[in-house]
Amino acid sequence: MRNPVSVFGALLSLLCLTACNTPWMTNTQRSAIEQYLISTTVDRCFSYTNYMNYSNKKAFMDYTYFSPQVDKQYVQGIIEARLSSFGVVIVKKQEEADIIVQPLCGVLGTDHDKIMIGIPSLPIPVPDTGLSFAIPEIPLFSKVTRQAYGKFSVYIFEAKNRKPLEAIEGIRSSAKYVNWIVFLIPFKTHDLEMDDSVEGRTSFDFAP
Repeated sequence: MRNPVSVFGALLSLLCLTACNTPWMTNTQRSAIEQYLISTTVDRCFSYTNYMNYSNKKAFMDYTYFSPQVDKQYVQGIIEARLSSFGVVIVKKQEEADIIVQPLCGVLGTDHDKIMIGIPSLPIPVPDTGLSFAIPEIPLFSKVTRQAYGKFSVYIFEAKNRKPLEAIEGIRSSAKYVNWIVFLIPFKTHDLEMDDSVEGRTSFDFAP
């Protein structure tokens, strides 16, 4: 019968050699990756909206039906910055406005899924000791995908009588971050701009 100490040492060595890189995910206090996914999705959604018809108009922002969520203020800032890039002036009082802009958020959240081919995590008892420890999963192939989705609408009314002027619907976008493990080698792919900035943008040109 093998020495329990030798068995434990062998298993510990195997554990060190086969430890895998599992991405950390949170459900409450969000990781930087999740924040990147959300903010990128919001940026992409509103980068295609066109407000040239309302250039030099004064706009009152009506967020009455904008669902409360953690990212609400960021979305509001992006919408108002996009309007301003077309020369729309944001005002605080409805009586000062020419138009009312009413954004709606249908979807803004993240999802994740995982595919793994390999050995799952297993509890290993140490003979003659009553002790046990768990070997982590050993993936030959693993793919963990985290993706954000956004869906918005923007409705524009005349300020005096709320006569509908335009409905911009079906504003949709997404962003993706994927952790891979192939034969114990981890790497990642994504469609996010995550490189450090080398130069800050100081100009504010009106969109065409």
